Amino acid sequence: ETTTNKSSMQGEEFLLQEERDGVRLSWNVWPSSRLEATRIVVPIGCLYTPLRPIMHPPPLGYDPIRCNGCGALLNPYCQVDYRTKLWSCPFCLSRNHFPPHYAENITETNLPAELIPQFTTVEYELQGRSGGSPVFIFCIDTCLPENELDELK
Repeated sequence: ETTTNKSSMQGEEFLLQEERDGVRLSWNVWPSSRLEATRIVVPIGCLYTPLRPIMHPPPLGYDPIRCNGCGALLNPYCQVDYRTKLWSCPFCLSRNHFPPHYAENITETNLPAELIPQFTTVEYELQGRSGGSPVFIFCIDTCLPENELDELK
């Protein structure tokens, strides 16, 4: 396989992921160290499609597992140590214990939905909380030419 074929396959993979999740990132690879993060020229950004229907998995009927360090959710990008039943957060690198109901059953072949690589977007049905109206945040880049900024008004 040539390098061109590999890069076009990777490009197709990213397009499929964007189509599946409704998310487009400015980078396809998260910086793996603080040094790499300081060398990024283009800021890390995300375009997200709110209320996009998610085809699979069905909504998860339990609360998400959060990182003790930063509050990020358990996801397919977390590193998992199946022997010690710990997971590492990809954002703050904190090591976290799985709750007992996860630790009892988790193996490399028996993963919860949050860790399955195809389920990069999951929906939770939060237990014991009443649902409110959705909240939308609009972020507008004001560093535009004056005529384009006028079109927003």
